[in-house]
Amino acid sequence: MLITLRKYRWLLEPTIAVVFYVLWILAETGRTIGAPWPAYPFTLAIIAAAIGLARAFPHVAILLPGAVLLFQLAFSPARYGETTWPVYFGIVIACFIVSSSAHKRIRLVALPIMLSYAVMCALLTGVPLLSDGAGWPAWVGSRFLGSLPVHQTFFLVLAASLACAIGTWAVASGLRSSRQLHETDAKFGATVEELHSAEIDLIVSRERDRIAQDVHDIMAHSLAVIIAQADGARFIGPQRPDAIGESLERIAGSARSSLSEVRILIESLVSEPEGHSNPTIENLDELVERMRGAGLAATIESFGYPRPLTPGQQLAVYRIVQEALTNALKHAGREPSARITLDWRGPGLALSVSSTGAPAVDDSVAEAAPRTTRGLYGMRERARLAGGWLTTGAADERDVYLVTAFIPSTSEENPGDGERYEKPLVADEVAAR
Repeated sequence: MLITLRKYRWLLEPTIAVVFYVLWILAETGRTIGAPWPAYPFTLAIIAAAIGLARAFPHVAILLPGAVLLFQLAFSPARYGETTWPVYFGIVIACFIVSSSAHKRIRLVALPIMLSYAVMCALLTGVPLLSDGAGWPAWVGSRFLGSLPVHQTFFLVLAASLACAIGTWAVASGLRSSRQLHETDAKFGATVEELHSAEIDLIVSRERDRIAQDVHDIMAHSLAVIIAQADGARFIGPQRPDAIGESLERIAGSARSSLSEVRILIESLVSEPEGHSNPTIENLDELVERMRGAGLAATIESFGYPRPLTPGQQLAVYRIVQEALTNALKHAGREPSARITLDWRGPGLALSVSSTGAPAVDDSVAEAAPRTTRGLYGMRERARLAGGWLTTGAADERDVYLVTAFIPSTSEENPGDGERYEKPLVADEVAAR
């Protein structure tokens, strides 16, 4: 219903104009018979046209009443008499519509124009020489005004006309300001709703990205280990049948470990979406051992005393190392190796993973699996969200790929204050197979 009314809103002013004209014609039927020229219907039509065009063409509507008033000042038969003078209120209606709907510049010009119309209306209704032949007091029907001097009556009529013009402009401007305030509030409310919806979409998108990253880290690692073990078993099976059982056992172990992590992830999403149980730095040795079983010659070294890291930061370190080792296993070529370094001697953890390997037999295989994948993006994002940074790229040495990251500690205390670290305080190296 409201939409239908808005659709036909443009018909309101023309309808008012038609009703205004028809009612005044009916009211004055028979009184203009014998007039030398039918000026009344003509001037009435112009004022009605000003009402009808007030919203669509305000610059035209504001000037039409002036043409009527000037014409009446110059041509006496066109002036209104004791029963038709209220037609001037049509000018008030037209000016009200213009002042409440037109552009700011037109509305500012409308006020002085309305004041000039008020002066002309006062002249036409308050000066005996410009009134109809029945005498100037007759249009009011008031003996009080008729008993006053001419100049006092004129000023009273002029004051009333000016007050009417100013009041009409002020009320119209106030209504326009109120309508604009309401529209601004509505737009503000709509903007707030859109921002709220965008915030929800962003939260959902981030959660989806987090879930996708976790699934990628878990499945990419486990599948890389499984594929490496399966390929190894397939190639060495004819020469060493006894090694097949060991490879199958490692494949099963990787699959069970990944299945357990996926179950933990799913359960955490149901019970506590903001956080879940995850591996920590203490699980790195187990991860390295699992990668060694898949054929990656991996070593891990730790320097300095470990500093406190939040569970989220420890998860970031674990996933970064996991992704770096997985990439080394998949992309380093034949006889891949990796070296993990954990340096705690600064204000946080300086992590580096360097990987090497003999060039692939078929270069097209290496080109088909570039390192710039979702995994690298995920490592950078995890480091960033943990408050640190991460860089990746080829080192100066040939066939060496380096992942370097820094994760700040949550504590300012340095467990080794007062000592200079000229050599590693802790060194834990897992021998390559």
